[in-house]
Amino acid sequence: MLTLRTSRTRALISTAVLPLAVLATVTGCGDQQSAGAESAGAAPITGVHWSVQSVTVGGKTTKAPGSAYLEFVSDERVRGNYGCNHFDAEAEVTGDSVDLGKAKRTMMLCEGDDVRSFEKTLAGALATKNTIKSVGDGNDRLTLTRANGDTVTLAEQRDAELVGTKWNVTSLSADDTTRSLPKAAQGRAELVFDKDGHVSARLGCNSGRAKATVDNGHVSFGPLAGTRMGCIGAAAEVEKTMLDVLKNKAAYDIQGDALTLKKPNGSGIGLTAAGG
Repeated sequence: MLTLRTSRTRALISTAVLPLAVLATVTGCGDQQSAGAESAGAAPITGVHWSVQSVTVGGKTTKAPGSAYLEFVSDERVRGNYGCNHFDAEAEVTGDSVDLGKAKRTMMLCEGDDVRSFEKTLAGALATKNTIKSVGDGNDRLTLTRANGDTVTLAEQRDAELVGTKWNVTSLSADDTTRSLPKAAQGRAELVFDKDGHVSARLGCNSGRAKATVDNGHVSFGPLAGTRMGCIGAAAEVEKTMLDVLKNKAAYDIQGDALTLKKPNGSGIGLTAAGG
């Protein structure tokens, strides 16, 4: 049997900052406490970033995008990413099963038929009760298996470090909507936080550097000094959002190799660790 672990050592952004647009009722959930949560030697599953490795449905296995993950926040809540869109669900999690209830998800415009198809496949696999099983010699891999044999394979993944990692911008958020980075601007926007308390930024067109102070789940930015080229099209759109996010203070959250920077006004950027 697996152990629920609820403590975390790092401040997390409240999921209330996510642009949650769809409420999907999946299955009912209960108020039971996790069974076997204190069993000696059992594998802890909460407070761990579980990267989705693959989903097997009807005997066909599909590899997951690098952004897909699950986090068992408690025995009553599971959140994660289907591969593009985030979700936050009520749940009943026991020592050996998970049953998702009401779920909220973002409405991000995801590019690529393969990503959209995987999201549908993973959401369907999680829509009913799954048995949780630790596999392998260690406790760093799990399977979630439905009664019909469909299986989601998970692997524990450590969160990337904010400082010293090259973060590629992959999505923009504004007006309660999150969408993929425009195709013309992909690969042209990034952030790198250094140990001296600064951030170097490529904004899609211009580049710059600013002071960056990290404290209690937030980053406080100083004035950005850099180039002043005139930008048009997709690059200008990306730059406008990034300049807003990199002004004054923004909340941050790291889940595996994914970083989110969010302003109280809903403006934000999603980033992925290079090589992740």
